[in-house]
Amino acid sequence: MDETLRSVLRNICDFPVPDEKAWYEAAQASLKGKSVEKLLYTKTDEGITLKPLYREEDRENLPYADTLPGQPPHIRGIHAASEGSLPWEVAQAVWERTPEAASQEIKEGLQKGQHAVNLGWNAGVKEGREMEGDEISDTGILVSDAEDMLTLFQSVDLENTPIYFETGADPLPLFSLWAAALQKAGVSSPASGSAASDPLGSWVKAGKLPAPLSTCYDHAAEIIKWCENRSIHVKTVLISSEPYHNSGASAVEELAYTMAAAVSYIKALNDRGISPEKSVSYFQFRFPAGSNFFMEIAKFRAARGLWSNIQSAFGIGEEKRSMSLQGTTSKRTKTVNDPYVNMLRATTEAFSAVAGGADCLEVTPFDAAFQRPSSFAKRIARNTQIIIQEEAYLGRIMDPAGGSYYVEKLTHELAEKAWSLFQEIEASGGLAQSLLDGKVQERVAKGRKQKEEQVQKQRKVYVGVNKYPDINEKAVSVKPEDDEKQVSSFLENNQSKKRNRAGLEWKKGEKSILEEAIDAAAKGALISELAQHYSSQNSFITPLPPVREAETFENLRQSAATYEKKTNKPLSALLVTLGPFADHKARADFSTGFLQTGGFHVKQTEGTEDAEQASAAAISREESIVVLCGQDGAYEALAAGIIESIKEKTPEKIVLLAGKLSEDQENILSDKGLDGTIHRHSNVYKTLSWLQQRAKGASVQ
Repeated sequence: MDETLRSVLRNICDFPVPDEKAWYEAAQASLKGKSVEKLLYTKTDEGITLKPLYREEDRENLPYADTLPGQPPHIRGIHAASEGSLPWEVAQAVWERTPEAASQEIKEGLQKGQHAVNLGWNAGVKEGREMEGDEISDTGILVSDAEDMLTLFQSVDLENTPIYFETGADPLPLFSLWAAALQKAGVSSPASGSAASDPLGSWVKAGKLPAPLSTCYDHAAEIIKWCENRSIHVKTVLISSEPYHNSGASAVEELAYTMAAAVSYIKALNDRGISPEKSVSYFQFRFPAGSNFFMEIAKFRAARGLWSNIQSAFGIGEEKRSMSLQGTTSKRTKTVNDPYVNMLRATTEAFSAVAGGADCLEVTPFDAAFQRPSSFAKRIARNTQIIIQEEAYLGRIMDPAGGSYYVEKLTHELAEKAWSLFQEIEASGGLAQSLLDGKVQERVAKGRKQKEEQVQKQRKVYVGVNKYPDINEKAVSVKPEDDEKQVSSFLENNQSKKRNRAGLEWKKGEKSILEEAIDAAAKGALISELAQHYSSQNSFITPLPPVREAETFENLRQSAATYEKKTNKPLSALLVTLGPFADHKARADFSTGFLQTGGFHVKQTEGTEDAEQASAAAISREESIVVLCGQDGAYEALAAGIIESIKEKTPEKIVLLAGKLSEDQENILSDKGLDGTIHRHSNVYKTLSWLQQRAKGASVQ
């Protein structure tokens, strides 16, 4: 801190500015002997310890402390404040399946405030498969040839509207259709967007590739050369952290794996005659923003710093370094139960991505976890970031997190840890080798297991799912329009096209394979013809499965709903409350919330101080699960007698006690028939799973 400012503060406040040691000693005194580190410091999944207090000295010695937006290492942004007309592009995914319906969706979105379009293809399209009815996924656009592409883009000004899409591991088929559609539409200079492939990311998701990795790289290089010759400025190589993030990776792992992928692509393209300086200008990065607000801001900022360092290592000058950084809200944080809370989750995630400096952002509709999103859900998603941009004024601020002692220090620590892991990957032969060896999968699986345990023990809360559930929740009433007839019509038309083109061959060896594929697409070739199908000689790896962190609890709720539908009665539990209302309320409320997360309908008795009355109430009721709720004194006086009586008359009933007992107390009550306890240190998921398996009607013997 400037000495002049210190002097002013002393004159105004007339007290010394405390240092961190003084603060620590004061905090230690106020905690009366309890550990400051244990209570006030937090260890994150990334292995970073968060302090309760950050000061100027945490920031002042950072290597980029005095840089501005547009200056290396670009922590504060790639562009200077005066550059660009939009703070970020408001993008939205297309969820309709047929080209006609998807085109209408794009038109409506562009009319209502979005700037860019994200296209997601049906699974068979990206893989170049023959499209059959039973292989069509519930979401994703269906196209079979360049005419379908033209139909899709019929309401889009392609020269001024950025279009983003992933081509799949082998970019040749989809890129060829897109390029042929541009030619047919007379568009020679499409708006900046992306038609990009991420072979390593596709490999991670599927565990296999449709073509050898070297072939995917060959085609990616051909595409860059084709674009370069025609001055087409779209991104053609995608580096996405989604496969890792959606499988449970930490921010450190996301950054390290994406940087390792980017280095792999630079080297592969350099081997094919494209210099690093040229190839990186065609790279598109994509990061999801998760629920850890400040960590996600730091992740986006750290990504730019890491990428700047890597470009420097490849000899790329400061003025040539760039990073196109697209953000999206996380899929793994969204829930099926209480789905309207997803709107709030998406809002904080969008805020993180924007504050971190995303150039383009997509907000996922709140119902995407369980259905093709409705028009209502898509409208809310689009308006979420429009409000952030135009009403919350984040669009008017360069690097909103810049200068924050906490965020700046967190960015630095995150980047250091990611760089260390990145170096480990490079030392072991690069990302592809690490995937073949299973090191990446093993590390992500370990982190995923830790996150699962956090959710199971309610250390990580999903409102409406593993805590604070709405036991009487109604299904979302707004549904998307049924499109099965339109999809069937598309498939019939596709079969007709296939019959008309039977036996036609497009590979003649007269031009590059890309130019021949584009020519063939312009003449009506189907995507299944353009796809080169190879024998299963490709290397297989263990894929990283996508997860939603709340899914285990959602399965419990679904199991409870299935039970109710089958038996015509819900899973239920009875709270036997001991003592006056004030004595048992806290543990009764806790027990109610605990059990409802597993789909149990909870009832409770009037508070009593009589053991006979309490046991009689439990015995006479139909609920097979009984939970005693009261203060510790009531348990000492009444619990043993109540438990013994219940077990004597209704041994099938499960008897639990709310609260953590000493080992001696638990042994004594277990001898009387106590089945277990529930408390804030319980593994909620495992306890509820066990209760669901045990729950059944109990009758008096």
